[in-house]
Amino acid sequence: MKIIGGLFRYVLNINTIWGAMILIAFFACFGQQVVKEKTPIPVAELEPGINTMTVAWTDKEDETHDLAVALEYNGSSLRVAEEQPEPAAEGDPVVVVESIASYTGGFTVEWDIAEYGAYEVRIGETPVSSGNLRNVQTFTDAAFNYAETGFEIAFGLVAVMVLFLGLMKVGEDAGIVQLVAKVFYPIIRFLFPQVPENHPANGAILMNVTTTILGLGNAATPFGLKAMEELQKLNPYKRVATDSQIMLLGYNTAGFALLPTTLIGIRKAANCSDPFEIIGTCMVAGAVSTITAIIMVKTLSKLPMFSFENAIKEEKIEPHDAADNASSEEKE
Repeated sequence: MKIIGGLFRYVLNINTIWGAMILIAFFACFGQQVVKEKTPIPVAELEPGINTMTVAWTDKEDETHDLAVALEYNGSSLRVAEEQPEPAAEGDPVVVVESIASYTGGFTVEWDIAEYGAYEVRIGETPVSSGNLRNVQTFTDAAFNYAETGFEIAFGLVAVMVLFLGLMKVGEDAGIVQLVAKVFYPIIRFLFPQVPENHPANGAILMNVTTTILGLGNAATPFGLKAMEELQKLNPYKRVATDSQIMLLGYNTAGFALLPTTLIGIRKAANCSDPFEIIGTCMVAGAVSTITAIIMVKTLSKLPMFSFENAIKEEKIEPHDAADNASSEEKE
């Protein structure tokens, strides 16, 4: 059981999942670079003599390019013509036709180009196929683009976190957060039984749950981070997540919301005729996913192989000194 539990925790670890996804993406891009594109061309689209096969693709700057290849059809076979169109500029990429094979009713042209992006192949003016060109450069550019996006998102959250954490501090000092927390304490107690009644984590959890239900994603994020920080202070084994931390993560991942404001905003920006028609569907889907997340966390935490205590024993983790934890919390 210990071996199975350890294997499950390793496989389901977020770093393992991300690592597997990165490797899969890399090998997929590498495979696409090695494997050539194949385009079927029906005989009905060919005319006796010279036919122009045009490959048009869109690069990462959303600019469209096209290159032409002359193919000669004599009624029974298809081959690359001796005379080819001149490239528009010196140094432009070239479509390389690797091979041409016949099949019943047409020919399959295997070709390659040192570019990437969405492409379309035309014979004359008639489209015959489309797809995506990918190579290792695709992987590299995507990695840098998403790293830049991640920085912009994190930087943009700073102002929101400062605002809402400041409001939360004012609410704590005024006793508003504690009052609301007492009203909803039964729900918080059911979901987070390990959290003491008057601990600051209760207020942060309450605000996170409330803002998530209202669909205020930007406001829910800083409260979720604050709640996780407070729950970590209660955790004597810093390298193992407690049941309360997992419950908070599960709830935020499911994300039940009465108003899916982000999705509604995207639909309005796309000029949707009725951007609010998805509210009912999203509420049902959010409720099902949230209930499922709560049941799974509650159930799995009671199984020996997934329990907090079993993880500590397997990892042989020693608790931090309680006095040090207490003193650090007092300083904060």
